[in-house]
Amino acid sequence: MRTVYVTHQAATIRREGGVIAVNVKGARVAQVSVHDLSQLVVMGNVVLTPAALDLLVEKGVDTVFLTHSGRYRGRITHGLSGSVKLRLSQYDMLCDPASALDTARNIVAAKIANMRVFLLRFSRRRGRTERQQRSLASMLASAARLDLAATLDEVRGCEGSATASYFRCFGDAIEAEGFSFDGRNRRPPLDPVNALLSLGYTLLANTVEAAVNVVGLDPYVGTLHAVEANRPSLVCDLEEEFRAVVVDAVVVAAINKRVMQQGDFEDAGPGEPVFIRREAVSRFVGLIERRLRSPVTYEPQGVRLAWRQVIEQQVRAFARFVLGTAERYEPYRAR
Repeated sequence: MRTVYVTHQAATIRREGGVIAVNVKGARVAQVSVHDLSQLVVMGNVVLTPAALDLLVEKGVDTVFLTHSGRYRGRITHGLSGSVKLRLSQYDMLCDPASALDTARNIVAAKIANMRVFLLRFSRRRGRTERQQRSLASMLASAARLDLAATLDEVRGCEGSATASYFRCFGDAIEAEGFSFDGRNRRPPLDPVNALLSLGYTLLANTVEAAVNVVGLDPYVGTLHAVEANRPSLVCDLEEEFRAVVVDAVVVAAINKRVMQQGDFEDAGPGEPVFIRREAVSRFVGLIERRLRSPVTYEPQGVRLAWRQVIEQQVRAFARFVLGTAERYEPYRAR
C-alpha cells in the first residue's frame, strides 16, 4: 500500500475505472490503482473530481489536503473504526491524572533522548563545540527535572526547555555554505531551514494520524498536548518521538548534500515568510517519503521495518497500553 503525493499545480485528479489518474493540461502524468493506495496527499492548486473523490471514499483511502507550502487544510477519511472499547479506554486514561502524567513524561523523555542522539552523531563526526556541550548538558538537566515533574504543565515545561536547548545548537549540524539557522520559527517560517522543518513535520504528522485512524484511536485526545478544538492532540503526542530521527535527519542531509539549495526558496526579505519553490517541494516530499520507506531495526520485535511501519507499530503499542494489555507506553528510542 502506497502514499502518493500530488504536487503538480493546476493538476486534475480523475477516476478511470479503478485507477486514480493525475492529468496536467490534458496529459496524464501519473496513475495508481486505488487498490494499491493507502493515502493520497493533495498539495496546493489541484482539482479532485467528484468521481475520483467518490472512489477514494468508497475504498477508504485517507485523503489529505495541504497548501502548496505544506500547511494542513483538512482530510477525508473513512471514519473511526468500530473499536468503541478502545476509544472509551482512551478517554478513561486521559481522565486518570496519574496515567496521563506518566504517559506524557515517557513521551518527553524519549523525545529528549532522540534529540540528544541526533546531536551526538554530528558532534562525533565534527567534534563537539562548546555550544553543543552546553545544550547537551541542559537537555540532561531537563530530563532529570522530568523525573520530578508532578503536573502536566511541569512536563510541558521540561519539554519546552529541552527543545529550546536542542535548537540552540541545531545549526551546528548544517555545513552547506549559504544556509544558517538561528532558532526555530514557524507560522510562517522565516528562513529556508525552518521552512523545510515545518513542511517535514506536517508530512510526519499526516503519517502518524493515518496510523492512529487505522488502529482506531481518537486522534484528538492526548496527554502531553492539551485537548483543544481542531488540534489532534494524540497525533501531536506520538509525533514527538519521531521528529529528530525522521524529519530533522532528512533536513540536515538534504542541505549538506546540496539536494536542497538556496535557489529552491523564495525570500521576500528580513522578517518576511520564506517559501519553498514549487519544484523543490516535490523534491523534498520525495526525500521524506524515501525516509519513511527506509528500514530501521525495531528493537521491540527484533526485526527491520520501514519507518512508516515503525510508526504504526508504536501507535499499536499505545493502543495496547490504553486497553491495559501493556503496563505502560514505551516510545521509540534511537540507538
